[in-house]
Amino acid sequence: GCAIARIRKTHFEKCPLSVGEEVDIDEYIDRLAAIQFADGYECALSSLDLCARSAQEIGNSLRRRGYVQPAIEAIVARLVENHLIDDRQYAQRLAEIQSQRSTGLYAVKRKLRAKGISEEDVEDALAVFDEDQQRHAALLAAQKLARRYENLPMREARAKLSQALMRRGFSWDSIESVVESLFDE
Repeated sequence: GCAIARIRKTHFEKCPLSVGEEVDIDEYIDRLAAIQFADGYECALSSLDLCARSAQEIGNSLRRRGYVQPAIEAIVARLVENHLIDDRQYAQRLAEIQSQRSTGLYAVKRKLRAKGISEEDVEDALAVFDEDQQRHAALLAAQKLARRYENLPMREARAKLSQALMRRGFSWDSIESVVESLFDE
């Protein structure tokens, strides 16, 4: 069989292959991983200087830059070991920030899952969201959005506002109570 790997030129030059050379892929990847570790660790640290990231985001970033899986796994493990990445803490911080904005619970849940956060950490992080907070956030969002629909017939405006709030991740209960209160005024 034929294996395909994307490898940085500098790393390939340190671990070259010749045309027609028989290669044990696993052994070659392990040699590359040993060469790539230091560069990859520095690359991940630079990435973390810009903003907090999840383990999956760091791994994806390194993969796109031509690092092999064993190197990525070792780098992420070292970052976790040194407390430089912590998906649980990352999820809690992101949820806390989002809870201060007019963002729905389900949108935050989608965002955390997309960043590779475990289901358990997602559920723990979402504890900052409660019904009152979500109603208040939905009301803030609805008040901003309602201006867009003020020239539409009431039925259409209600439908469009409800759909917009749904896309922003609010529960149907929050949407219904907020839309009712806005249109009753």
